[in-house]
Amino acid sequence: MNRNEIDENLKWDLSLIYKSNEDFYLDFNKVKENISLIPSFKEKFLDNAETFLEFMKLIEDTCRKLEKMYQYTHLAVDVEPENNEIQNLYSQVLSLYDDYSQNTVFIDLTISKNPEKAKEVISSDNTKIYSKYINDILRSSSHLASDEVEDVIAKADSILNSPYETYSVFRPEFKPVNINGKEEFLNQETLSEFLKNPDENIRKQAYENLYGEYKKFGNVFASTLSGTIKRDVFYSKVHKFNSPLEASLFSDNVPKELFYKVIDMALNKYHYLLLDYVSLRKKIMNKDKLEIYDMNVPLAKEPDIKYSLNDAFDLIFEATKCFGEDYQKILEKARNERWIDYYTHTGKRQGAYSSGCYDTNPYILMSYLDDVKSIFTLIHELGHSVHSYYSSHNQPYILYDYKIFVAEVASTVNENLLMYTLLEKAKSKEEKAYLLYNQIFENITLIYRQPFFANFENILHEKASNNEGLSNHTITSLYGDLTKEYWGSDVNVTELSNYFCYAVPHFYYNYYVYKYTVGQCVSSVIASRIYNGNTEQKEKYLNFLKSGCTKDPIELLKDAGVNPLDDIIYDEAFKNFEKLLNDFKECL
Repeated sequence: MNRNEIDENLKWDLSLIYKSNEDFYLDFNKVKENISLIPSFKEKFLDNAETFLEFMKLIEDTCRKLEKMYQYTHLAVDVEPENNEIQNLYSQVLSLYDDYSQNTVFIDLTISKNPEKAKEVISSDNTKIYSKYINDILRSSSHLASDEVEDVIAKADSILNSPYETYSVFRPEFKPVNINGKEEFLNQETLSEFLKNPDENIRKQAYENLYGEYKKFGNVFASTLSGTIKRDVFYSKVHKFNSPLEASLFSDNVPKELFYKVIDMALNKYHYLLLDYVSLRKKIMNKDKLEIYDMNVPLAKEPDIKYSLNDAFDLIFEATKCFGEDYQKILEKARNERWIDYYTHTGKRQGAYSSGCYDTNPYILMSYLDDVKSIFTLIHELGHSVHSYYSSHNQPYILYDYKIFVAEVASTVNENLLMYTLLEKAKSKEEKAYLLYNQIFENITLIYRQPFFANFENILHEKASNNEGLSNHTITSLYGDLTKEYWGSDVNVTELSNYFCYAVPHFYYNYYVYKYTVGQCVSSVIASRIYNGNTEQKEKYLNFLKSGCTKDPIELLKDAGVNPLDDIIYDEAFKNFEKLLNDFKECL
């Protein structure tokens, strides 16, 4: 299907951002003018509150226009990649971003070197709104190297990132999977479908064909992964952190205690629930011992139920009615004002996301397929969009952009509420079993798999920090040993499974994955409390959605009534998982 064959009401309306290229270029030229003015403030922007405020208004105007232009072009490119005019606008915006970055390097350095002047300029009523911005920079000042060293680091950045660049462009070619004499294409994306196939020979063939290639190029992947780990160690040392972990947690102001708590809860205290699930899978699949390639086979059949977009929105409105009229009006705006691009077509980017900025609607890209998974995707992305809408309409620009650390809370709260709604409406045990199984599988991915990944990643960083070699054998042997502990004695972990670690791009993202677990745990708790009538939790949650980045992520979650440093949050979340498991057993 081509884009011009899709009803206009089912495509997003980017004319709400810019009605014409002429409007776009008005902002473009204004940004160019603003950038030319920025260097003139280099020596004086901290002189007094008035000059500082004038400078910050210039920066804000520049950033808001840049972000608006970026949103317009990147959204358009994602649905019309062959449109050369849009591609040209997009490349111009990226170039302008580079120009802006080069002309604003002095800001953080100047503030860090002049803490007293920086504190003075935010002491007036007109400038106190910038207190968090200034204090966050000052908090980082003790971890800045000398100007000369920082300059060398900046120049060496592309070199230090070359291991990841190599990994991102290196694409092994995998032997196709032979199904009934027909060769089917295999890559990392199609593997997941092959692993759901009821035919064990097909699953085994796909698994061995793919990870056999990773094993074949094991030394290459060991080099790219170890190079990235060593880069993290290098950055942590030159910026005076005690460890790469401490360095990675710094920007979110997160204590190491939280990172280790997430691992301990999943891999120790509540590991028995994962093993219980594995035992159940073995029983349902009627196997003496499971293979790794058995772990994705669906344990419940998907009901043959189709959901129109109207059906989807009916369910979404019902699931979120607990949030009140204001929340639902935002959902209506998303639908009626065409924030959403629903259907796939030739050239359209795959996947789903919510994307916007302070001066645009939070647009949603997805591929609606009339199935229940599409409704979960839609309500997930609407959770992001409502969070962004509330933040931008309740906070000033400097305080609206919430951090990645809390970004998945709103989306997964919505998913949990939708699950409760669908379970209430389920007309058969088969339908209920399907819903429960998918929620169980999703939970395992987030509250068990991610802590497992985080633990592996941390051990590698500790080894590199201690100057231990990270050879192909060291990396894969470690991964294999941890995998055996993770799945337990009911799963056969072969030597080939050790190479799974080379297929995980998140290991190149510097301690990112534990955030998924925190987000899932707090959203599970928030959703279950609200569903069970806890009005205080509902009000705290709605206030959280409006808070932007007014506080650090941990403090925002504390205000939302779900302190991630408190064991009770994980106790509730894993007990919710246990209930899913027990309810699923009752459906069998």
